[in-house]
Amino acid sequence: MVLESLEPTLVWEIFERVFTATPRESKKEEKIRAKLKSWIPERAKSQGVDIQITEDGAGNLLIKRAGFEGMESAPSLLFQGHMDMVCETDREAGFNFDKDPIPVRIQDNGDWVDADGTTLGADNGVGVALALAILLDPTVKSGPLELLITVDEETGLVGAFALEPNSMGITSKLLVNVDSEKLGVITIGSAGGGDTTLTKSLETKKVAGNAAFYDLEITGLFGGHSGVDIHKHRANANKLVARMMSKLVKEMNVHLCEWNGGSKHNAIPRESRVKFAVESDKANLAEAILEQARSEIYTYYKMTAKGSTPLEPDISIKWSKSESMPAFSLDESLNIITSINITPHGPLRFSPSVEGLVETSNNVAIIKTEGSMIQVLLSTRSSVDTELEFFRAELYDIAKLSGWEIVLNPMYPGWNPDPNSPFLKFIQKHYEDATKTDVKIEAIHAGLECGIIGSKIPGLQMVSIGPTADNAHTPDERVKISDIPILYTLLKSVVQDLPNAKI
Repeated sequence: MVLESLEPTLVWEIFERVFTATPRESKKEEKIRAKLKSWIPERAKSQGVDIQITEDGAGNLLIKRAGFEGMESAPSLLFQGHMDMVCETDREAGFNFDKDPIPVRIQDNGDWVDADGTTLGADNGVGVALALAILLDPTVKSGPLELLITVDEETGLVGAFALEPNSMGITSKLLVNVDSEKLGVITIGSAGGGDTTLTKSLETKKVAGNAAFYDLEITGLFGGHSGVDIHKHRANANKLVARMMSKLVKEMNVHLCEWNGGSKHNAIPRESRVKFAVESDKANLAEAILEQARSEIYTYYKMTAKGSTPLEPDISIKWSKSESMPAFSLDESLNIITSINITPHGPLRFSPSVEGLVETSNNVAIIKTEGSMIQVLLSTRSSVDTELEFFRAELYDIAKLSGWEIVLNPMYPGWNPDPNSPFLKFIQKHYEDATKTDVKIEAIHAGLECGIIGSKIPGLQMVSIGPTADNAHTPDERVKISDIPILYTLLKSVVQDLPNAKI
């Protein structure tokens, strides 16, 4: 083990031996499910702990531990997290997430765990490891405990949508979600969201006349989570390509051949590539326009005032002549480029009641070309369901004017905060005892499964907590080592004191 020197040993062992060692990309959770179903009973037996595991038709797992003698009447507590992870790499040779374990490591400073050139999967592997360690620790005396590990959270909260709490056997009315990413914070609300898919099924033909073909690529961006990082002035590679291409179509005819950028609906695109053609006698002008656009983008994202930090220090914009290939018509090329260019990305509105909270946002997440079909995935979030519906209606109108086929995918509900929850007050007291400092109570712009699960279990009181984890959904993802023992102490004190809670 790489992490064997870290404490608590059981938490890090679960994270490394189970979660980082087992492929678990969203929609490909078969291996991690099998690992959990074999490893948990084996470890529970060796620990002398009685564990029961139930799996539903979607692949969600419910792990239950009965209350200890004398504590059976304590209120049952449900931990909840997800088993899948976002798989991203910046390795030039790529990375086989379907086969290879995550190359986990301790950073040289000794403060953080990250991965060598890939996402780490601390989202949500570390949180689930913390909760699972509580259930497997025979020294933790508690009432009844449950741990729900859902599938396919990252691509649309699929496991939570499929959950049937009664048939699954969930009895708890108290829930601790372990999918938050900052120590000293208790999350009590999150945004809802919904994806919009735009598709054009077109013909591609050989470009008539003399044409110069180009490959344009934008790489090296930070990317990040399209919820919690959406306000950080990070560039969207798809939008930057649209910005540059829109300058060209204003000055000349442009045939679009293919466009591919982004790979996850909940990640800000770090890379985007487009192939296009212009008339040969316009090639010099085209390159001059691209150069001017690149200079403007670099000035904003790379060149900053003295003493400040560049927004995108590693951004790279390159183009080169390329081989000819079939292309979309001039009219359709114009429609595609302009419609993506005018589609908003980033925060659209901030909350009028919660300072600094993004209320509504949009991410131009994925553009992909397959033959003569081009598709765009837009991911929209809002903490206000009516505003989410309204903005998605605006996206529909924009797309309709440009001739896209539009699918408004199902929305998932937000989680409305309850600052007066007795369970919140109970968790807050234990949290402040564990950290010896005041704890912040907040709502976030990211989507959590709590909104869906809470809608299915009437009267469920919920909080979300977790260790400090930076740069989720990117190869720079990392988790703070010193936060883990603090949270483990917190969770132990919570479950052991539940019999005395007035909830």
